Amino acid sequence: MITEFVHTNPLVSILLISLLVNIVFTFIYKRFTNQTKLKEIKEKQKEYQKQIKELKDKPQQMMQVQKEMMQMSGEQMKLGLKPMLLTFIPFILVLGGLRNLFNTTGNMVIEWGKNIPIFHTGFGWVEWYIFSSIIFSMLLRKWLKVY
Repeated sequence: MITEFVHTNPLVSILLISLLVNIVFTFIYKRFTNQTKLKEIKEKQKEYQKQIKELKDKPQQMMQVQKEMMQMSGEQMKLGLKPMLLTFIPFILVLGGLRNLFNTTGNMVIEWGKNIPIFHTGFGWVEWYIFSSIIFSMLLRKWLKVY
């Protein structure tokens, strides 16, 4: 039944799968990160960016602000590590399942017939998955206020 749907609607199916995976991963990220701390870090980084623009003529002070900003980035990375580890294996399993599913239906989801540099003759399921995941992830994080 699923393979029939994928055969008849490959673009719709890859978009739905991408949306579903991004919803689950966004909720995991939100649940396993300290959102108030991440919000604080992002606000401080915006302040630092403003300070860096103002301190272009003072390289010594600008370097100090950049150093503080790098420390904040490291802290932000530490906070995001736990949900990344939790979603890594499921992500690999989803990609493996998609590969198996789309190898039976054919790789190209949309073909445009002409060979366009970088894009070749069309977009396969991998390109559509990556493209849609980026869009869905940005939208979901904005709507759910995930920092």
